Parts: sequence; C-alpha cells; structure tokens
Amino acid sequence: MNLPTLGMGTPVTDKASRRPSRLWPRLRLGALVPLVLGACMLLPATSSELQAKELSMQDNQGQYQPYTPGMKLPEGVFPPMKGYTHEDLIGAAALPVEAVMKAEGIDPTLIKESLFALAKHLNEALEAQNVEYQISTWYQKPYDNPADRTKSVAAMGESFGALAIRAAGQSLRGSPLLNLGEAFFERYTRSAGDGVHDLIVTLNKPGA
Repeated sequence: MNLPTLGMGTPVTDKASRRPSRLWPRLRLGALVPLVLGACMLLPATSSELQAKELSMQDNQGQYQPYTPGMKLPEGVFPPMKGYTHEDLIGAAALPVEAVMKAEGIDPTLIKESLFALAKHLNEALEAQNVEYQISTWYQKPYDNPADRTKSVAAMGESFGALAIRAAGQSLRGSPLLNLGEAFFERYTRSAGDGVHDLIVTLNKPGA
C-alpha cells in the first residue's frame, strides 16, 4: 500500500489546501470532463499497448488486498471504515448516475449494463489507489491541529471525486451512450464524481 498519497497523486499533508470546503471545486472537476470525453472518443474500446503498459505499472506498484479481520497492516495504516469502503463509494457514484440515465429515458437494459461497467472501472481505480485505506488512515491519524483533519477530508473528496469522473468516462468507451452528446457525458461523469465527493466529505459533519 502506497500511503500516504491521494488517488490523483496529490499528497495529503497536515497543511492541506486552504480552500473552503463550500468552494468544492465542482468547476475544477467539470474542467476534467472535456478531457475525459476526448480520451473516450480517441481511444478504442479494445486496446492495446497502452493498456498493457498501465497494467504493468499497476503490478509494479503492488496489488490491492481486501481487508479481513485480524489482517496485519503497515504501521500507521488503518483498516477501511464502515460506510467508506470501495463498495460504498461505488454505490455513492452509481445512484446519481442511474438518476441521470433514467431522466434521459435510457433503456433499462442499457442502464444496467452501464452501471455494471461503471462499477468495474471505478472499483479498479479505487483498488489501484487503495482508496478505502487512504480515507480511513487520513481521517483517523492523529493531527496536532484538528482543523487539518477537515482539510485532509476535503482534499480527499476532491481528489477521489476527480478519480471517479475519470473512471466513469473510461466506463463509457464503446458505449452507445456516447451518441447522446457532450452535455449528457458531462452530466454522467460529473454525477459520479459528485457522488463520491459528497460521501467522503460527510466525514466533516459533526458526529461523523
């Protein structure tokens, strides 16, 4: 497990970003959408050398291991927290994505297939970054200043929300949903990112 890092390669430090959480950059996340769409249109569904390289790089970084009770973890790493596991994050992304598709009148079979593809790609992205361990560790680790915990949570929400946007975009490669245009693609991918972000930042609510 490569802690401490965030999914987008951004370290979380006790002096994390000072941006107010209410300014959660949905605008910044939105800026990712055209880039992800461009990648989907340019890269074929079946690929190739690039995908092989990505897999090879993942193998070099170490393989994700799901937590089991009593499992020995590296020093300073906390086990996944209930409500913030990969499964929970995938569910948080899938609900708003499903709503977007239903509002568009998408065929139920295609909705089911698209949600399956989203779950697959997002799970792979989360496992590659050990996200459930990162969330638990950065939330539960000791901080000299309690405000730094809040900043770490906000930074994780932004970073892993962006990761979900990219995974959602990748899940649409070769999908007939791409024929619905850029506006739909933006709603689809952004809703996945917002779902993941909004779940993570509930850790900053009183009583979390």
